[in-house]
Amino acid sequence: MEEWRAVACVYSSKTGAWGNLILTPIPSGTLLSIDVLGVLVGHSLYWMLYGTSSNILQFDLKRESLALIPVPVSMFDFEGITLMRAEDGELSLLSLSGFTAQLWKRNTICNGVPSWGIVKTIELDKLLSLDSEEYVTTHGFPEDNNLVVLRVGISTIFTVQIESLQFRKITDNSKWYYYPFESVYAAGI
Repeated sequence: MEEWRAVACVYSSKTGAWGNLILTPIPSGTLLSIDVLGVLVGHSLYWMLYGTSSNILQFDLKRESLALIPVPVSMFDFEGITLMRAEDGELSLLSLSGFTAQLWKRNTICNGVPSWGIVKTIELDKLLSLDSEEYVTTHGFPEDNNLVVLRVGISTIFTVQIESLQFRKITDNSKWYYYPFESVYAAGI
């Protein structure tokens, strides 16, 4: 059986050079979707892996290493899982099943062994006054304000602020494409 591997490489804009290839084995049949945004938490980038397993790919930029992190639940049981940076700067994820969203946080417990725990459960049908015929999917996470972008049905887009549960309806237009982007870096300012 062919071994599958994730590959990463660091580019230094300071030197204009690429670093060494960094490899880690991943389960056969695993995919990384370019449609799904990664999240920067501390010195690491994280992406959801899809396919035959439920894992998160971690790219530690400081150590220049790759690692797999198991998710707390099977992704096959959910309509969506969105990786996020928690308010305290730790890795978290939002899982969505029907109208119920659960915020999970990765903590380090005794002996330095990481584990996942549910921090918050959100009943979206009550929060957003949804009809039982509708469905909800996650569509991104603008990192700086702990917002999650949700699509309800075919065309309605909401943002929900995770800590305060404040929400805002963005559009009812079925012709949309967006990228949750919050800041701009201007060199020399």
